[in-house]
Amino acid sequence: MARTPVVFVPGLGGSFNLSVLMDWRGPTLAGWNFPPFLGYGATLGEAFSKAGYARDRDYFVAFYDWRKSVRDSAANYLVKWIDRAKQRSGSRRVILVGHSMGGLVSRSYIQSKEYRGDVERLITLGTPHRGSAESYYPWGGGELRSEPTTKAVLNVYLWYLRHAHPFQTELDPLRTMRTLVTGVRDLLPIDDYLKAEHGRSTLARPEDRYVERNLWGDLLNTDGGLAALLSRVPVTTIAGTGFPTISAITVGSPFSPPGTPPRYPDGVPGQDHLSNDGDQTVLVTSAQINHPQVRNLPPQPVAHGQLPDNLTTLGQLMGELGTTLPSISPPAVTPQLVILSASPVTLEVETPSGPVMRPDGVLGGASTQSKRGRRIQARDYGHAGKHLNMVVIPQPAEGTYNVKVHGTGSGTFALGAMLISAEGSLVLGGTGAVDGGVQPTTTAIETRHGQVAAESELFYQVTCTSLSETPRVEIDRAATTRNAVVRLRGALNDAGSVLGSAGGSGDERLRGALNQRGTSPAMRAALEAVLQDDDSNSSFSVLGASSASEVSAAALADVAETMLAESDDTMAAALITQLGQLG
Repeated sequence: MARTPVVFVPGLGGSFNLSVLMDWRGPTLAGWNFPPFLGYGATLGEAFSKAGYARDRDYFVAFYDWRKSVRDSAANYLVKWIDRAKQRSGSRRVILVGHSMGGLVSRSYIQSKEYRGDVERLITLGTPHRGSAESYYPWGGGELRSEPTTKAVLNVYLWYLRHAHPFQTELDPLRTMRTLVTGVRDLLPIDDYLKAEHGRSTLARPEDRYVERNLWGDLLNTDGGLAALLSRVPVTTIAGTGFPTISAITVGSPFSPPGTPPRYPDGVPGQDHLSNDGDQTVLVTSAQINHPQVRNLPPQPVAHGQLPDNLTTLGQLMGELGTTLPSISPPAVTPQLVILSASPVTLEVETPSGPVMRPDGVLGGASTQSKRGRRIQARDYGHAGKHLNMVVIPQPAEGTYNVKVHGTGSGTFALGAMLISAEGSLVLGGTGAVDGGVQPTTTAIETRHGQVAAESELFYQVTCTSLSETPRVEIDRAATTRNAVVRLRGALNDAGSVLGSAGGSGDERLRGALNQRGTSPAMRAALEAVLQDDDSNSSFSVLGASSASEVSAAALADVAETMLAESDDTMAAALITQLGQLG
């Protein structure tokens, strides 16, 4: 007999589709996947596969736009995923497994008037049924204080948003959160969690409410709301514990003037009060539902972002599904170098040949064997007018990565790099600290901006020395200038062939033009070395080592403008813009 299909609903940041997240495309089930730079969901998928489930036959992942309210995500995504699961499996009902926000999306559907009786049961993992105090920071002040997995995704999303739509958010993180990531409001606690500086509740009377309130969470957890949930499906909760988790926040007076939008209108945070009875994000009292009809499994020493992939909690999940956890390897976070760029460019990366960087800590991981260099073309998550490129390099080698940025149009672009590594998360309390799993930890995204025109080519170097240090991103002046010289020579040669022998060869015309412009002897010698060598990678160190490089850039741009504009205005504009980045 065919088993009931399982639909996994990821947590905040667990679904990745930049076309939708950048609002270039409306709600769709196409184009989604787990974030490409994290291992989130990988061990979960392996466990289901080895247990005999087949993806998109009886195991589905209900990706959704986690920026929106849980109600919108349920209506626009979850219902459609359930329909797909029923159609492809032939089953009349599904089992929903919701991690974190995914559990709230699931409840929103089950408890709604639109519920169609097609959910057999609900299993939640670390779902903040009563909210999470940590969400006060992003929603109240635009500060990212999320657990590592979610924070990594939000950092990448906000980076792209700032550089693809700089005026949409006015580069204001709080405005961005309040207008584009409104789903965070549904994660606010529904219990009193803000404390005044004198230690008492900020609420003068029980009937008072916070300015920023999780109304949807209140409705889901009323007596009537819980009765509707439990009359429709059995519910099981899986929770993590042993990690310092915010239980309350001491706040002072709100900002005056409050700003637009108001920043921390319910009080400026002063001190976090931590409890070990949580998974670093959600308290056990919120991850469980206090009702005799709910099956609350014993909390496990697992961090919030690891709940879907940890072997212990996976064992609990498989047990609830009537099977045992297959033999699989413990989940690991593979160190990753992420290089990304935003419009209007394409991106290519040449990796160094060198030893693999070791992960932080003593958790093992990649060996130190040497890696051979290779060229990697970025994946474009945007479209022809708005390129959003990303290169993800697992187990990166120590050294310098050569990055080629090719202009596809005129405008400003951004180039960024960050490292994702791993750290041990210690579980507190009990008989002592133990290893609670491996979580991703990310560096800041080091960013450089530049200007390009169509066919401009700029070269950068991303240097990595340690997984715990932010990569350095610098323009490669020598390579960028060398490229300009070689392409200018070729363009002048083409122009000379059109002009006839009287015009002279490209080399002759370039030499003459630079001599007329008074370039230094050192610069002329360097240019001669390039002009006499057809190899575009010939030595050109002088151009990147002295002030002559600045003179050369201006002189070369002048040559491109005066001698090339009439015959090839596209190349002239490309080279002028390219050389202008060296000033």
